[in-house]
Amino acid sequence: MKLALTTLFFFLLCLVRLHENKMDLICQKWRQVGIKDFGKDYKSIDKSMTEVIIFKKDGAYDEELYGSLQIKGQWKFSMDSLKLSLVLTEMNGKTLAGTSFDDSKPIDSIIKLTRDTLIYGALVYFGEQKIYGHDDWYFVREK
Repeated sequence: MKLALTTLFFFLLCLVRLHENKMDLICQKWRQVGIKDFGKDYKSIDKSMTEVIIFKKDGAYDEELYGSLQIKGQWKFSMDSLKLSLVLTEMNGKTLAGTSFDDSKPIDSIIKLTRDTLIYGALVYFGEQKIYGHDDWYFVREK
């Protein structure tokens, strides 16, 4: 019994540390550098067309698209810290009504997260083919 409790404690401690480490890694300013659409090859993105996103430790995020569209929102990890939930709350200074995590499930899978690289897969349903897949979004840390 004592061994089982010790093992459980160690496992929970590892999960907490994993979450903290991922939190430290993701809470940066990221610039998109490329995309790999489902079933296609990777392609670089022109800097003028990129997305810049800043994840904050308080669960807020700021996003800029195409150098002009300003978005604010909330983010959180799934329970296992392998996926992200994103909820938009404001766009170009206008509040978006009725958005909350109650309506959002973590669907963006973290494929790679290091100090300098973030790759996440955005889940997409391809209606014509009647299959689910994901587009992979490639980001690098911006200093």
